[in-house]
Amino acid sequence: MNIKTDTLNSSCLSDTVVGASSPWRWGVPLFSALALAILLALGDNVPLFYFLNRIMAQANDRLWTHLSLLGDGQFVIIFVLPFLGRRPDVVWQYTLAFLLGGIFVHGMKEAFSTLRPPASLLEGSFHLIGPALQNNAFPSGHTTAIFVLAGLVCLQRINVWFKFGALLLAILVGLSRIANGVHWPVDVLGAAGGGWLMAIGAVWLAHNWRAGLNVWVQRAFALLVTPLAVWAVWSLWQHLDDVYPGTGWMKVLLLASCLALSIPGQLRLFNLRR
Repeated sequence: MNIKTDTLNSSCLSDTVVGASSPWRWGVPLFSALALAILLALGDNVPLFYFLNRIMAQANDRLWTHLSLLGDGQFVIIFVLPFLGRRPDVVWQYTLAFLLGGIFVHGMKEAFSTLRPPASLLEGSFHLIGPALQNNAFPSGHTTAIFVLAGLVCLQRINVWFKFGALLLAILVGLSRIANGVHWPVDVLGAAGGGWLMAIGAVWLAHNWRAGLNVWVQRAFALLVTPLAVWAVWSLWQHLDDVYPGTGWMKVLLLASCLALSIPGQLRLFNLRR
């Protein structure tokens, strides 16, 4: 980013994201919609939940707890830190994507108000990790957040292996919500497709509305996001340790890494480093 200019050159934006016909753009939403339609048509949502939950119960609970943390709506804010001062387009896309994602999740939860497995199934009939959450099952908020993030990664013109890694991680986080016993397969599928669509919408919106690329707006983002990321991790540690037990080191190490990676870009952003 050239901090002497007010906004990023608009031609850079179209060069940094995949084309409209790329399978990385529409593959996940199409697969999610098809799988969701088949699952609902066959009425196999509950049987599939039992099958997946029992299979994944063979793994250590700590694995699924750590994976679930990566999709927490508070925690994912740390992942934008390394892009501050380096990729203003990504920062702007991220901001728009998570605003859209928040609207999507809360709007859909209010519209459907479906019960979660602990409120619908017999106690002890499935493996439960953490609190027995009861309401607002559809869509999974954790899965939406991680698929928004993975979507933003996969929509960039970067090495394909980074994209496969981001997609695999998103799938594992989505599965962790079933392994934890707090979401149905339909919740995860709907969230995966919805989160990816929010990422697509954010990329399109960022390309056509470049207000967030202004250097002063980017500085405001940095001043807001940096302390907010620290607060988010502190808050999760202090108030939600029963939800993510044993994840303290992961929270601290990821936050410290993202903060350290953000320093060169932030120094450049605020004209403190030439």
